[in-house]
Amino acid sequence: MALFSRLSFQTKLLLSFGMIVILALVISYSFIQQSVQRAFQAFIGRSINERDILFSNLLAEHYQQVGSWNGVDQFFRQRERNDRAASFVLAEPTGAVIYTPNRRLNGQKLSEKELGSGIPIKVNEQVVGILVPIAPLPPPGAPAPDRVFLSAVNGALWTAGILVAGLGFIIALILIRQITLPLRALDAATRQITQGKLQERVPVRNSDELGRLASSFNEMAANLEKAEQTKRNMIADIAHELRTPLSVIRSELEGYMDGVLEPTPENIAALHNQVLLVSRLVSDLQQLALADAGQLSIQRELCDLRSLMEDIQATVDAQLEEQNVQLVMDVPKDLPQVLADRQRIEQVLLNLLSNATRYTPAGGTITIKAQTCDERFVRLSVCDTGPGLSEEDLAHAFDRFYRADKSRARVSGGSGLGLAISKAIIEAHGGRIWAENVSPTGACFHFTLERTVSHLTEPSLQRIEPHYSAQKSL
Repeated sequence: MALFSRLSFQTKLLLSFGMIVILALVISYSFIQQSVQRAFQAFIGRSINERDILFSNLLAEHYQQVGSWNGVDQFFRQRERNDRAASFVLAEPTGAVIYTPNRRLNGQKLSEKELGSGIPIKVNEQVVGILVPIAPLPPPGAPAPDRVFLSAVNGALWTAGILVAGLGFIIALILIRQITLPLRALDAATRQITQGKLQERVPVRNSDELGRLASSFNEMAANLEKAEQTKRNMIADIAHELRTPLSVIRSELEGYMDGVLEPTPENIAALHNQVLLVSRLVSDLQQLALADAGQLSIQRELCDLRSLMEDIQATVDAQLEEQNVQLVMDVPKDLPQVLADRQRIEQVLLNLLSNATRYTPAGGTITIKAQTCDERFVRLSVCDTGPGLSEEDLAHAFDRFYRADKSRARVSGGSGLGLAISKAIIEAHGGRIWAENVSPTGACFHFTLERTVSHLTEPSLQRIEPHYSAQKSL
């Protein structure tokens, strides 16, 4: 077994197939040989016809006239020209041979099986002899017919067995190669993946189990490559986002140390703003890290969305008025309560409002709409009258550090983490969040929250499952 376990998969399949072929040939040969022997015995024993019965009646008359089997040799010789006479052996009821045209049977005793295939000869209702059919006597020096026949059958069986085994091995080798070649390609690709070459793929040649395995492997490799690229991009983005405020803090501190800058309230306030910027970025990263680890907790309790939106409107009214942007609330009075973490949902709405405000021109409108989606969910939407989103923006809107303007200046955009955090929070609530363009212009961000469930009246603590930023939005 130890030696067998060290063999290649292809060799194991060939050996297994060979053992099956050999076993099948041995069993088939045994059964066929027995069948042929029985058929040959039946052939040489042949069936009894009316002529055979007539010949046995003539022998019975001879016995009745003579009173014994004396002179039966002359009786047979007189009828040797009759082909039936040369095809029988006359034997006593005990099996002792009385007359035989086959010299091999002289002085022998027939078996009960052979006697059973004969014709009883009766005189006065008493069996005085048995006429047993035999194979014709072969020419002098010629082998017995049964041996010739069986030898020919055995030769044919061995020839057929060798041809079938050879053809079977050729077919098996072709089929096994069809199985092992994709496995070898998969093994080679796996080795490349383990060495960090995540761009490696295997060809998908068919749609069977091996083809589906190759497709799954390619999908896995693509996800690994995408996750690795996302990780690298994230590290680069974090370094980029932190470099600017840290450089400003460093330069200002060096200015204070060198006496170039005066510690005036304005300079200290500017330095404080940069510290707050770094702190906010680190806080956002911490939330996403907790989400990836499945440790971001939410306190789900009954929440009145209408009251929540009124508080948000009071918070952002001044800023929107300053930017000449109108905020419209479309919330029905009979909107059911939801099971949600009020502070987390407020954070999501503020993130979406901040994003909408950034792309809504002066004189535009931002609409917050809430409506019952079905018996289980309530849908909230934040829509603007901005330029809308491109197809690429729709596909990557919730990716970390993704910004539609492609610029890295904070004047035109945030850190690119707000929508990713919003997605993590909504998914933690069991809902979904997505973006779409609306006509004639503008974009809408929608998310769903679960409605009130009667058996949940106490606040509940839940944790979100790990997710990956490379995942596309719904």
